[in-house]
Amino acid sequence: MKRSKTVTFVSAGMLSPKKRDHMLARRQLYLNYGALSLATILDAMGTETILVHGEHREPADVVRGLFEQGTLPSRLPVMVSIPSFYALPWAQVFCRLVRGADPDARIIVGGRWVVGPDPDWLQAKLPEADLLIPGLAEPIIATLITETPDVRRLPAPTPDVALNHPLVFGFERYQPSIEASRGCGMGCAFCEERDIRLEKLRSPEQIVGALAAVADQYGGSEIRPYFQASMFAPNVHWGTGLAKALRGTGLKVDWRTESRVDALTPETLACLAEAGLKVLDLGLETASPTQILNMRKSRDPDRYLQRASTLLTACRDHGIAAKVNVLLYAGETARTLDETRSFLDDHAGSIGGVSVGPVIAYGPPKIADALLLEWSSCGAVPVDPRSATDTGISMIHLSHELDAKAAEVASLELSRRYMDADAYFGLKSFSYYPRDYTRQDFDRDVAESGASQLPFRVSTGEAGQR
Repeated sequence: MKRSKTVTFVSAGMLSPKKRDHMLARRQLYLNYGALSLATILDAMGTETILVHGEHREPADVVRGLFEQGTLPSRLPVMVSIPSFYALPWAQVFCRLVRGADPDARIIVGGRWVVGPDPDWLQAKLPEADLLIPGLAEPIIATLITETPDVRRLPAPTPDVALNHPLVFGFERYQPSIEASRGCGMGCAFCEERDIRLEKLRSPEQIVGALAAVADQYGGSEIRPYFQASMFAPNVHWGTGLAKALRGTGLKVDWRTESRVDALTPETLACLAEAGLKVLDLGLETASPTQILNMRKSRDPDRYLQRASTLLTACRDHGIAAKVNVLLYAGETARTLDETRSFLDDHAGSIGGVSVGPVIAYGPPKIADALLLEWSSCGAVPVDPRSATDTGISMIHLSHELDAKAAEVASLELSRRYMDADAYFGLKSFSYYPRDYTRQDFDRDVAESGASQLPFRVSTGEAGQR
């Protein structure tokens, strides 16, 4: 059997979308910038690499394509990245098919949020995996393609490198990523990075250097990069420096990032707007004082909400589309939901869109049980007590008032209250839809989707019924 000398990275896809299965959800693309960081390192060392995203394709089609193009079989490992527990079923099928097609294949599996919590649990789910990597792999990636891999968990600060997007199969379809910082450490009860310290932002000069390199990769065509940071929290000095550095290069790039509602000031936001910030994903989560405390978002709900109000107003004033994330949390009731709704109503003119969903406990019992125990004190219980063991995804009945079905209904109602088709398309096309996906494509997909599942308002005739 002839073997290539290529390290194949595969970002596991999903057999079905994680929220609601409709055509629009299947169009979304999520660049696995963690896997691309590893591929970029190996490529710089002279090792031939490729990154393939499973998206919503069948695993068999991806495997077949890799063998037909000669990438597999290879003398070097197949690196499977599992970005979320929703991607685990896809990865299971993919690994089984690769092992069946090439019994000598060396399969290495990473994905810090899926592997890290309980490698033994995951190994039982993925018996074909030769090696599981539980942490960030940049410090050890060079060893993983040798016969003596180093599997220690080592510090992995934000790399000062521009991701090499052309290593991604069909990269032109994806909007690029610029990694700005890692970690958060703000202690929110539901967050996987609650105890991971926030690192210092890369300097404005480093960010602009990466932007220039990425712009070249895309041949000068329009890009709308996402500044990846679990909590993007620059100050005025940093924002001013970014705007100045961009002016010095002549680069004009619109970009998107995410932050907390209490992590940015209006003054900083003004500088970021000058530097090209157009869409800001804001983790409001709730406007209920009770739920703010339950989530451990803040010890001072009044101050938290005042800062949120000020920041949303600043987004409106500076032409930044604020996409507000809302999390229906354990203990949610009609009263707490109404408090959030009232806050959003008061700021509707400053909101570009919303993303709403009920909280979910991710992970095997080793980590999920502690969360479920805490939530039980608020009256929340898992829909299926076996789900943590079986899938690592525990759906929740939030309270006696709001079970899982009612929470889904409430999520859709809240989304539609603040978002129509125009707002939804504007936000999704900025970062998540294929770069060549047009409004005409979107309208056609809306018409072919079930209106009952869409998280935005549609007029009569825009969406068909299934």
